[in-house]
Amino acid sequence: MQTMVFTGRLAADPQISPDFAKAVFRLLEKRGVDAGGKDRIVGVNCVSWARGLNEKVIARGLAKGCEALVVGAFADTAYTARDGTERAAKELVVNRLTVLDWASDRAAEPGAEDSADVADEAVEAARPRKGRRAAA
Repeated sequence: MQTMVFTGRLAADPQISPDFAKAVFRLLEKRGVDAGGKDRIVGVNCVSWARGLNEKVIARGLAKGCEALVVGAFADTAYTARDGTERAAKELVVNRLTVLDWASDRAAEPGAEDSADVADEAVEAARPRKGRRAAA
């Protein structure tokens, strides 16, 4: 898989499962203007399966409008739309996340500034290594 790097601002507050196993959010980035003078906005749906990252960074510090840098790989996903039709989409599976601009109402939380490093360590520890079998 090809690794992608994307920066942008969150379109809305992230959706996080109660057990922190999954977090979903959408990043938007302004990429110039079109011929009509309107902003060209590019968006990417992101999903994180790293419980430590979800609990220590995403739940504590990310909110609508925060700026973040994500590194990951695109994956195809399928879902059923509200009208019952099957749809396909691409989402960026997050391997690494760096908060560039914390939510103003959450930055004052104790440990918020350090939580990005803690989450990076958790993601690195959870990632399978070549030659090392994952625990069952």
